[in-house]
Amino acid sequence: MSHSKPLLIPWLRSQVDSGRYPGVAWTNPQHTEFCVPWKHALRQDSSRVDVLIFKAWAEVSGNGRAQGDPSVWKRNFRSALRAKGFKLVSDNKNDAANPHKVFSWPEEAPSGGLAFGLSWKWTKLEKMIFLTTRTYLLVSDILEECLKGMNIEPPTEGITVFESPPEQQQQHNQGVIGGHVLPEQQQYPVAFEDAVGGVGLPEQPAYPMDGAVGVACDQQMVEQFKDTMSKTMVGDHFKTQFRVLVYYRGVKVSEQLVENEAGLRLVYRPELTQPVLDHETGLFLVSLPRPVAMLDHTQANLTQRILDKLGQGLEVGVSGPVVYGQRLGEIKAFWSLCKFDHSRQPQEVSKLEPQPLYLFKDFVRGMLDFITGKECPPCSLYFCLGEKWPDPDNRPLEKKLITVEVVLTSLEILKSMAVGGGASSLHSVELQISLEEMMELC
Repeated sequence: MSHSKPLLIPWLRSQVDSGRYPGVAWTNPQHTEFCVPWKHALRQDSSRVDVLIFKAWAEVSGNGRAQGDPSVWKRNFRSALRAKGFKLVSDNKNDAANPHKVFSWPEEAPSGGLAFGLSWKWTKLEKMIFLTTRTYLLVSDILEECLKGMNIEPPTEGITVFESPPEQQQQHNQGVIGGHVLPEQQQYPVAFEDAVGGVGLPEQPAYPMDGAVGVACDQQMVEQFKDTMSKTMVGDHFKTQFRVLVYYRGVKVSEQLVENEAGLRLVYRPELTQPVLDHETGLFLVSLPRPVAMLDHTQANLTQRILDKLGQGLEVGVSGPVVYGQRLGEIKAFWSLCKFDHSRQPQEVSKLEPQPLYLFKDFVRGMLDFITGKECPPCSLYFCLGEKWPDPDNRPLEKKLITVEVVLTSLEILKSMAVGGGASSLHSVELQISLEEMMELC
């Protein structure tokens, strides 16, 4: 005869009191907060001891077998805590010495009962709350299974060296990127894959037809958005292509698509009429054009002087879940995520080492904000060559001699879907849970 599933709250209190699990302990005298080891499985010092509490709950709850995947045990344990009202007090999972999380006990149910009781005399509202809670937990577990492969949690060490994948090291001169330190990133940049081979990038999905039933339409939008998001972040690699738009004094003079997931380098080599792969770095070379169309000779001469000193240029690439930049030439480069940045605080691209410019988790956070009514997150980076930007005197970007917009096409697709469908179409418990779980793994 099978045993009944125990209630989480009294079961967990007894486990913390027992002291049998290393790292699981009360953190205050009132026994209202407790810590749990939260070590990433990829850490060199990880062991089976770190997941004993998760395994124990899997065994007694039936949400995972003893011989199952520890990552599934952890997700089910976290989902159970969330459903029962436990609150995350402190997230120290990236602590190098003692990775852990601290949770607070649900105030409304200190003895282990549900927050609104187990009496048969429930109101309609109480029944609705109960059913919603159960649905939330079920959906969360399903989505966590879908996100199982999306490991975008920072690695063991806080600092990692940029290095090419082993299969590229014979072609790649490590002096180009290797040897520079970029905090909290995966070891390998995204490998170059041919645009017609390997794992493809997400394509623009078809929107539901006008006149479709609202609920079905929104559900279709949610499913399309989730599917596209999963193709944009594969494992711990952000996958995108780049559309490069060049402006001279606000006039577009060039637009090129870079079908390469590793990144690109902006240079001045007028003989290059289209992006060309640099076999040493795995990046594509994108040349800025001559300023022949500028009617003002003074501005044209100044622009030409900047181009002539561009040298090795400006590198924009992807490493793990991060878009980074590095200036390699003599001319200074400045950047922003907003074309209309009025902060008056110039942001210079580093020449010393690759510099994080845009993190995928920031885009995910921005999408969560968009669903709640805020602005949609950016999908482009704006660079200004030879002049400060954002401008200290608040001069607009179109007044600058040379500006370059680098569009991250994967994020552009997601943004287009969100804006085209409207924030209300993304008001889905499933999607919000999915995005929140993705944020927690970042």
